[in-house]
Amino acid sequence: MTRWITSAKLFALGAFLIASLVTAGYEYFYVWPEKKCDQTGDWWDARDRQCLAPIAIWRITGRGPITGPDAVAAKAASANPHRLAAGAQSTSPAPLPLANRAATNNKSDNRLR
Repeated sequence: MTRWITSAKLFALGAFLIASLVTAGYEYFYVWPEKKCDQTGDWWDARDRQCLAPIAIWRITGRGPITGPDAVAAKAASANPHRLAAGAQSTSPAPLPLANRAATNNKSDNRLR
């Protein structure tokens, strides 16, 4: 009986060591490179397992980056297009009540009748 218990202990220890090595290998080859790439600000391609640097669109088109006062306005507008400037009022109409929205919806007209 003690021989069987010793064999079971050794089998469990061996299975644990193999599982630990597999986990460490997975971390080393798959998780750590992705984390390192993310920390540098690059893009990780999971299919090819490559760390790729993003390219600005102006480098591809050859138009050059936006500079000057237009750059500040473009950057502010692209940061959050739904945010209004301080003190500005919305020019969009107020939302319609639910009953009016359903009545003006062309697709739902046939369902209401």
